[in-house]
Amino acid sequence: MEQQTDNSAFLEDILQKEISILTDLYACQKRMYECVLARDWVELQKETARSENFAVIFLDMDEQRIETARKIKPEAEGSRDFYSVTAELPEDDRTRINAMFREVKRLLLLSKTENEVFNTYVTNARSVINGMLETVMPSRRNKTYNRRGDLLTAHVESLLLNRSF
Repeated sequence: MEQQTDNSAFLEDILQKEISILTDLYACQKRMYECVLARDWVELQKETARSENFAVIFLDMDEQRIETARKIKPEAEGSRDFYSVTAELPEDDRTRINAMFREVKRLLLLSKTENEVFNTYVTNARSVINGMLETVMPSRRNKTYNRRGDLLTAHVESLLLNRSF
């Protein structure tokens, strides 16, 4: 019984850390979106590194949560069996831990939605720029020229467009 209490306390601690990490990740994703809108590429790179760090930490915590769940119920298989694992716990622990797990799932959904919004924005921006370049330089067949009109053979890392277009 004491082992089960220790495992439920450890599970609760892991869930609390996952909530904290996901909250930080979501805030980081919001800042990344703002960096792109503001065209602050240096800050975007920093936020990207932070988000990757949060993702690594979350994956480690998720593995610990699954291991702890298996200690409570050995036949459990990850998140889909979570509620059957918590069914083994006392009522007050089960209610609290289930609420925390629902919060983790909610934050994961928010993070996924933020990623989709960001991806849609970048895809749309790319389409607008490609359309503008095709209008300004029709039939360029994916070729880019320098300001003197010479064909660039190297891959273009950055491109500056005259704002009068």
